[in-house]
Amino acid sequence: MQSLDVSQVEQVRQVHGAHAAEAPCLGGVEADAVVGRAGIGRVAVGVRVADCVPILVGHEYSGDVVAIHAGWRGVVSGVVRSGLDALARWPVVAAIGPCIGACCFDVGGDVADRIELATSASVVHRQPEGRVTVDLRLAVRLQLIGLGVQVEHVDDVAGCTRHQADRFHSFRRDGAMSGRMLAAIVTKG
Repeated sequence: MQSLDVSQVEQVRQVHGAHAAEAPCLGGVEADAVVGRAGIGRVAVGVRVADCVPILVGHEYSGDVVAIHAGWRGVVSGVVRSGLDALARWPVVAAIGPCIGACCFDVGGDVADRIELATSASVVHRQPEGRVTVDLRLAVRLQLIGLGVQVEHVDDVAGCTRHQADRFHSFRRDGAMSGRMLAAIVTKG
């Protein structure tokens, strides 16, 4: 196993959208998915998160990879599809990283409606007292599976970013003072 310095990780300026950019990314490209091709040498791509869902995807044979930043806006706008389409080959394996849990992701009714429309099953929980929460992790999982990723090829790294202050950064918990976590993946070969 080789070490990797953060300066070697190709990143983009994340904007909560659905665009996927190819590495190398020069000049602050705006995107929420970064694709690395194994054919151009060892490439590391990554996304920064502090409640949003980091998704790392690798093609099993080509070694191509994509790192995806999926907040609720990205889930709604199709960033998961954009990231997978950029790989354009199957089979892939995916890892869903720590993010805000369904226990803590309170949203308004308008946001909940938009997320429900973007997923194939209900990930929205409406409480009798009016509280509305969303399971963003499940929304991403359902989108991955709906796009053809085999259930057994999707892994989860557990944890609620808001609850676990000793392990994770959380914008919902700490506001603008929150740090960011880096989720990165390196091409194979």
